[in-house]
Amino acid sequence: MSTSRWVAGNGWAVSAAALTIFYAGSALADAPAGATEAPTAVPQENFFSSIKQAFNQDFDHEVIRGYFDIGSSPTRRYYCLVDAKTGKRQPNAVPGEPAPRKDGMTGIKATAVSTYSCDSAEQQGILVTAGYVLPAGAAHAIASAPPPVQAQPTAATSAERIDVAGIKLGMSPDEVRAALKAKKLLNYFESADVLSRSEARYVNTISAWTASAAPSDGVDRQGESYEVMFTPVPGKERAMAIVHSMAYLSANPLPEASFDEALVKKYGGFKAAEGMPESPTWRVQSDGSVLVGDSCNRRGIVGGLSELNPGGVARPNLALKTALDEFQFQIQQCGVAIATEDHVALKGEGPAQLTRITVSAYSPVLGLAGATAAAQTMATARAVVGEARPAPTL
Repeated sequence: MSTSRWVAGNGWAVSAAALTIFYAGSALADAPAGATEAPTAVPQENFFSSIKQAFNQDFDHEVIRGYFDIGSSPTRRYYCLVDAKTGKRQPNAVPGEPAPRKDGMTGIKATAVSTYSCDSAEQQGILVTAGYVLPAGAAHAIASAPPPVQAQPTAATSAERIDVAGIKLGMSPDEVRAALKAKKLLNYFESADVLSRSEARYVNTISAWTASAAPSDGVDRQGESYEVMFTPVPGKERAMAIVHSMAYLSANPLPEASFDEALVKKYGGFKAAEGMPESPTWRVQSDGSVLVGDSCNRRGIVGGLSELNPGGVARPNLALKTALDEFQFQIQQCGVAIATEDHVALKGEGPAQLTRITVSAYSPVLGLAGATAAAQTMATARAVVGEARPAPTL
């Protein structure tokens, strides 16, 4: 599998040297295993600012003015830099190794630029500056920095507000396994894959289901199923799509009114169940607000009625089969997460009774992040293969 285009996702970094590998390419700064991708206190800079900084950055002339940590158990440290000659501060933090200088300031050994915003970290009060000697111009600028402001949600944390029957967007495979195990469904299936020629395997999908036919006719079915799709990031997969289906015997259907009320209570967007369309769509925005309707015409990505036995054949990974400009369109026009509901109702008079229901959720932000990380993994694998290849005999 391969991708040819990308844009940056949460907390990853851009290397100027790697920009020739693939469409504006990147060397992404890996977050530590088990760490969260980004706290709500550190919004991302505009991605293109990290590319501009990567092209123009000269680490030999820049010194550390402070640092902040990302994730938990373990954490990853990012440093904010200032030009020792001009006092100009760089907008994006970098991962690297501090290096003492003869002038008492602290330089850095680094090769990449992240998308974490130093100004945001400083405003949130998490930038540690004690102990660093700075040029006079930079010290004055830091002293006059604006006071901290209240933290705002990031796009990723807004997407992770969505859960489908207890399975949340952004969950790790272990978290999904535990949640599905607690549901005690009879069948379980996992699929895994590798990225290009890399040996790094990732969990592609996890499914669990129970389905049975009524003894009367063998056609009427009842049961429940879950299908969870993950970002292709070996060892750091996150749930980027969830599909949950329920089927009820026609002799014991689910009242539509009570189901719609539960959806409104959970996802919001509609004042009451009576105002919901037959197939509703919810679009979570980066600020956490919820819009309704499919104005971007993308509800079919993972929406629609689903089968009760999703095991056996894994879906192609969304992050690897979707063009990056399509991800960008979805984020801009739809939101950071899309939730949908579809159902089949019994025909007849009186209140509607449901026999089939599918609720799905999908995050283009997490999909974009997965595509970006996958591109970095494949680029690194290609570089290692190239280094290991013997020199030709002349």
